[in-house]
Amino acid sequence: MYKKFVEKNYKELLDILNCLKVGVYITDGNGKTLLLNDESCKTGGLERSETVGKNMRELERMGFIEESVSLKTIESGKEEMIIQNLGDGDKVYVTGTPLKSDKGIDVVVCTERDITETLTLKELLEEKNKDNAKIKDEIEYLRKQNIVMWGNMIAEDFETKLLAEKATRVAKLDATVLLTGDSGTGKEVFANFIYQNSGRAGKPFIKVNCAAIPENLMESELFGYEKGAFSGADKNGKVGLFEMANHGTLFLDEVGEIPIHLQPKLLRAIQEREIMHVGGTKTIPVDIRFIAATNRDLKEAVRNGTFRGDLYYRLNVMPIELMPLKGRKKDIKALVDYFTENFNVTYKLSKAVSPEAMEVLKNFDWPGNIRELENVIERLMISSDEEIITKRQTERAIGIPTDLSGADLSGIEGKSLEELMDEYEKNILESMLAKYNKASEVGRALNVNKSTLSRRMKKYGLE
Repeated sequence: MYKKFVEKNYKELLDILNCLKVGVYITDGNGKTLLLNDESCKTGGLERSETVGKNMRELERMGFIEESVSLKTIESGKEEMIIQNLGDGDKVYVTGTPLKSDKGIDVVVCTERDITETLTLKELLEEKNKDNAKIKDEIEYLRKQNIVMWGNMIAEDFETKLLAEKATRVAKLDATVLLTGDSGTGKEVFANFIYQNSGRAGKPFIKVNCAAIPENLMESELFGYEKGAFSGADKNGKVGLFEMANHGTLFLDEVGEIPIHLQPKLLRAIQEREIMHVGGTKTIPVDIRFIAATNRDLKEAVRNGTFRGDLYYRLNVMPIELMPLKGRKKDIKALVDYFTENFNVTYKLSKAVSPEAMEVLKNFDWPGNIRELENVIERLMISSDEEIITKRQTERAIGIPTDLSGADLSGIEGKSLEELMDEYEKNILESMLAKYNKASEVGRALNVNKSTLSRRMKKYGLE
């Protein structure tokens, strides 16, 4: 079907492809060259007379190319990507995509990009050496701290290590994962880790914050829509996030916020691996690995009728429950050290947390979990004029009342009561914003209406 089309419309198709600034190389299902555009000739240093009609196996034997992505795609039956070594020493990044008919692969369409134009081998080597040196330094630092690190997850507490080991095992499977835990416990970090260590690494990883999408737009954003599906719709229709994640991984953060009327459609996508556009009549197959996360008690939501039981059981195939930071005391020092190192690099500083300040941090309950801890460390490092962060500075940052009798009041004297109250109010708002995901939740926790909270946040530059 596609082969006949290419052969019948060769000249017209070549004229169209010659307009592209990317190399296009097309073979049939047996590896025979059908067409290559001007950019492909330029990228590969080949002439059409040397390639059209020749099989890729023959071109490999003749030394024009080291490896053919077309043959690799034909062998696997799926999209393949390689860095192709050409006969003149250049390197080309090539993607091969199969187009199939009833009889199997009809043609393979390859796109090529000469990476020597954007990044020389010398630059690649320099970057590699830099990465190796950085990794070596990080490994040495972590060794000294007796920290176990999985990807970008840090674990010193025994329970955290068990969770990291579980995530490592789960990553290799293609099963649906449900991450639960309070806000700020690191659910997105675990999701990233699972994706990076899965068989779908390198393929699309689409993150969706279900709480951030307006309810009236959620269906069209997730599933896409046909042209003319509703008033104001794009005249060409729209591809949804599910289709964007095809062959890859879809991370549904705050999945408990999906409205009840959309949950059957999500259930069908997970169960049947197919979706339907808004305004559409045909199902669209999707190949997706699902990872979901929530800080809600979905069992309770099932009981009160705000979350479907069948959807919950489909999501809860491989559950991972993340503990709050107050239950992972041994992780606090490791995290503080990690954040301190990062912010020293980011802000070109050389600051450290005093042992007394570290004890304050370790003994605090951290209602906002890791996110709150990171926020406090960043604020302390930016605001402190000294190289060593003190106990008193730390207590003030996290809102612990300090006994001022006989204390050094140098930081207080000279300031008006209004200035001191503003500082205190700002610290409270920063801590609450670190704890909760949304300003509306902060307002409810502090019993402050929306307009008042908005004015306060604007005053302190927290919007």
